[in-house]
Amino acid sequence: MISLAITSQKGGVGKTTVAVNLAYALARRGWSTLLLDTDPQGSVGLSLSEKARKCPGFYDALRTGRDGTEFILHTRLPELKILPAGQLDNFFEMKPPGEDARPALTRMLDALAATGLDLVIVDTPAGLTGYTSDVLRVVDYALVPQQAEPLGVRSLPQMLGALQHLRQQGARIQLAGLLLTMMQHGQHESAEVVRELRQIIPPRLMFESVVPRDPLFLKASGLGVPLGLLYANPPASAVVFDQLAAELEARLRLHAPDDALIPTRLMD
Repeated sequence: MISLAITSQKGGVGKTTVAVNLAYALARRGWSTLLLDTDPQGSVGLSLSEKARKCPGFYDALRTGRDGTEFILHTRLPELKILPAGQLDNFFEMKPPGEDARPALTRMLDALAATGLDLVIVDTPAGLTGYTSDVLRVVDYALVPQQAEPLGVRSLPQMLGALQHLRQQGARIQLAGLLLTMMQHGQHESAEVVRELRQIIPPRLMFESVVPRDPLFLKASGLGVPLGLLYANPPASAVVFDQLAAELEARLRLHAPDDALIPTRLMD
């Protein structure tokens, strides 16, 4: 099983949007995927269902010492499951001072792997403190959404430096890539940010896929569905996540079983 954290030092870059739609796209491509919400605001639940907002989940598992598998919610797509954030006793003290959650998080990931999952996509709150710091110390990869706006770029060196620091401390985490989000087509400033980043960041660190700023994301979130399920014919913005999923398969070295590579003939 591969674990991938969607993380950013800055808020408002579209982490939950990316986590929800990427998990759905990967599940549609046949990978057994679990979307794990570690945001105390329960952002995944807010985006998907009333049930997910009220069910126990990640924080309940940490508080009680359970592995979280009993809190997994199934969706109508068999390959996609959700472990919601659950209930936090004290929002203003997300993590007790001095607590090291890494052993509990490692046990949780091991238990999830034992269920036969291919992927765990972890939606994290903004910033690199609290439980997010421990999550980044135990997962395999990080995907960093990067807002395609001038102000958003300023936090990027700190984010990359933080990931490098974690690796120097012995964490196995690797950067899956930077994902440009909230791209405003026709907006000079947004296009300039994309151009500059592609000039200074090595291609291996950036995804070709770019997530546009699209009001349909807000509509889909309000209705509690991934963008790909908003209409009978998925909008263009949803296709971006299919492209992103394909890029991730190569970067995370996901390999389908040999029999999945055999083409299906239309006729004998």
